[in-house]
Amino acid sequence: MSKHRNPYPSRTNQKLYFARLQLDLISSALASPDDFDSEPRALGAREAAIWHLHAGLGALFQELSKFYKVQPAVRSAKALQEAMALRQQRSPEAEIILGLGEDPFSWVSRLKALIAACYEPVELPEMQFDDESPARIAIPLVMTEQDQPLSTIDLDGLQEIHRELTAIIRYFRAELVEF
Repeated sequence: MSKHRNPYPSRTNQKLYFARLQLDLISSALASPDDFDSEPRALGAREAAIWHLHAGLGALFQELSKFYKVQPAVRSAKALQEAMALRQQRSPEAEIILGLGEDPFSWVSRLKALIAACYEPVELPEMQFDDESPARIAIPLVMTEQDQPLSTIDLDGLQEIHRELTAIIRYFRAELVEF
């Protein structure tokens, strides 16, 4: 491998590929709902897909940082915009992503909401036990809304985010021209 090779596009592509693999795992888990482990496989793959999509967006901004010669490389549209403003320049890519982030129905806003939800702890309901009950020493199993099986609507939403992110990466790369 050449020391001059730009690692950022390959990292962005890798994150998109990993996200697609996780989406395929969700599809296979949803296709076999009778398997005893289909739900945890789908939930694990869902969270991994969200993380890879989020990391793919971050890798895109590292790629753009390399193009604009921003050091150190940044991982968000806001950071790229601020770094470019310090040089009295602008990044149209950062402006586009920030504009999409303001629209609550855009894929950027949905991805932000999904990644924020990954940090939220699951809230379990309060459980009452009698002092004499053997259940007081056992660990109760509860179903929460977050533990419900995934739906194809949720999968379709994740696949749409993947398609939109891939499309915007291709668009940005096509527009990157050095003079």
